[in-house]
Amino acid sequence: MELFSISVNTRTHGEKEAFYRILSDKQKELHKQCRQLKFNFRASADRVTWACSGKLPLTAWSSTVETVRQLVSDAAASYIMKEKEQDLATRLLFSEFEFNDQVEAERILQWFLQLLVKEDGASGEFASRRRRKLKESIHVCLTECPELNLDGLMTFRLEPYEQELREMAEYAVDEFMLDQQYEEFVSLLKYFVYFQEPLMPLVHVVHKGGEDFLLLDGSLRPIEKMRDEGLVMERLDQEMEMEDMVVSTLISLSPARMIIHTREPDLPVIVTLAHIFDNRSEVCCCCPECSPFLGSLANDDLTFPAKRDYNN
Repeated sequence: MELFSISVNTRTHGEKEAFYRILSDKQKELHKQCRQLKFNFRASADRVTWACSGKLPLTAWSSTVETVRQLVSDAAASYIMKEKEQDLATRLLFSEFEFNDQVEAERILQWFLQLLVKEDGASGEFASRRRRKLKESIHVCLTECPELNLDGLMTFRLEPYEQELREMAEYAVDEFMLDQQYEEFVSLLKYFVYFQEPLMPLVHVVHKGGEDFLLLDGSLRPIEKMRDEGLVMERLDQEMEMEDMVVSTLISLSPARMIIHTREPDLPVIVTLAHIFDNRSEVCCCCPECSPFLGSLANDDLTFPAKRDYNN
């Protein structure tokens, strides 16, 4: 007796192979928990079906009917997230948001799709919620009817899951636009610095970690904080985060040469500083000037050059 079946339309042999591969993994787990279950795959020109059969009564099985439904729901959710989610996400993005620039729209789409496959940070939390909502919807459908058509499911029965995708799309658009604004403003600062006359011959920027920076002159004496009341500096104070306020002071100082001393040369704030000041700056990871402030590094710790030039 056939207990349940899951089917989906397929356009290529590769799609059939993906369906078989992903559901076969869960099939092994189901078979371990209930050896009375028998599985088979059926394929036609444009459709593939995964079916399960077994003998009644179900109460005689070592696995409960509910456990079977949960495992089958998980298998179907895995297939949708791995093989169908990016198509669903693309359609949702362009139906929910209007873009005036096609190039920008494509860049946002690529950013959105990258976020969908990330497994850490906010993206990982979104992925866990999407998977949970997807499994819940599939489980409800299997409870109502043992014959599950994934195409119909994806069209009519995934509102909670689609809401998670919608929130992810909003997050992706917001993050992309913020990044764009930040990049444009950093470019403005770089342009401003390029035409600014140097006011000091040399400034040492000592990054002691986190948001802790120390500014020293060429004689390694602390520099008093200077401020410029110009339009660019006013906007900088309004738009940049706390740790980036060092940029405001450095632009006011306008050094002819700047050495950034840090043990974390790939931090965004360090990369941004080096980018803004371009050929006026260099990054130092270990030298006699910074060792008293940052401590000495053992030879094994020097996994990067002693000095780094971000402009070549």
